Amino acid sequence: MRRVSTDMMNNDMQYWMRRREDAMASMSNRMNKQERFENLRDDPLAAARSVRYDSFTKRLERYEENVRYTLDRSKIAEGYMRQTQDLMQRIRELAVTGATGTFTKEDSAAMAVEVDQLLSEIVNLANARGPDGDFLFAGDKARTEPFKVLQGYAAGAGAATTVGVEYLGGLGSPEAEISEGAYLPMNIAGDEVFWSERQRISGGVDASNYRVMDATSLFIDGHEIALKPGDTVQTIIAKINDSGAAVKASLDPSRNSLVLEGSQAKRIRLEDGVSGSTLADLGILSGSRVPSDYATTARVSGGSLFDSVIALRDALYKGDHIDVGGRVLASIDAGMDNMGRRLAQAGAMMERLESAKLRLNKEIPDLTALLAAEKDLDFAQAITDFKMMEYAHQASLRMAGKTLPQTLLDFLR
Repeated sequence: MRRVSTDMMNNDMQYWMRRREDAMASMSNRMNKQERFENLRDDPLAAARSVRYDSFTKRLERYEENVRYTLDRSKIAEGYMRQTQDLMQRIRELAVTGATGTFTKEDSAAMAVEVDQLLSEIVNLANARGPDGDFLFAGDKARTEPFKVLQGYAAGAGAATTVGVEYLGGLGSPEAEISEGAYLPMNIAGDEVFWSERQRISGGVDASNYRVMDATSLFIDGHEIALKPGDTVQTIIAKINDSGAAVKASLDPSRNSLVLEGSQAKRIRLEDGVSGSTLADLGILSGSRVPSDYATTARVSGGSLFDSVIALRDALYKGDHIDVGGRVLASIDAGMDNMGRRLAQAGAMMERLESAKLRLNKEIPDLTALLAAEKDLDFAQAITDFKMMEYAHQASLRMAGKTLPQTLLDFLR
């Protein structure tokens, strides 16, 4: 029970004035932050919805940045691929010209010099970097120069020149998330873009009696294939064909050796597991633990775009117009066809990115509007409420100053 005394009015007045000051301070903070509630307890339901909306908006903004970044890289990569296609068109014109057999050996050598210069430019395009310094055609090894030039001497060249181009890039590609659970590659593997023919690898070992001795595995284009003790070559072939890799395995009917053939123009990436040597035992790999280091007895066909251009240059130096018009021209046509397919894939991916960009440009403002409806402060109403509290507070102060005793002298009168 409260005691009735002269302190009662003073305490009550201070209590209510402090409450009003707290309300005014809260309203001032909300106006400063332009938010409808200061604490979660002010409106729990609206606070919960605003947190979800805000989190989803941040994710959409991240997706939008990923789409923009990937689209820019794709446009740059497509530009380099189109330049390569234009250079290959000029190389094909030289091949058709050299295949007629109406030119002297000196004229063919002059064409070979131009082909060699165009080859160097194609290598530069294949080793192109993006604006962030990453190599565009290095797959998942974006900081590694994808193509290494091997220098040597070609008959008729007169000086050291390019005799081979090795791919050192990665197999896959880092991926960018463009929507919930949807990913697109950010780089393109160079051993897919700059390739001419489907690769075919035939082992140099009779595998008819082969058996896997210990549990092991092998890798084809990044797909791990588990093997069990007792697996025969037929079992291995079935597991490879069911692995999802873009490779068809079979048994050579004449040599009884394992044959691996790609389903599209690209290099087949082969590797034995850490504790296994199955591909080496079957005469496919050398056993050096270097991916796609083929055994000396293996038969490998289907080369890269660079191999086709090098073959054309060497044939022109020799003046072999029959080889130019046959095998070499067919290989160049295959490389250009593959480049056309890769350009179509890049164009389709950019169309998807453009569509995703338009979708995000609509979703982000819509979600921002929902967030604003839950969280943003009605400034006009807030100012009105604040002024009303301020007037009431001032009136209370004036009333307290007249009603409550202010000094000790009031008690001595």
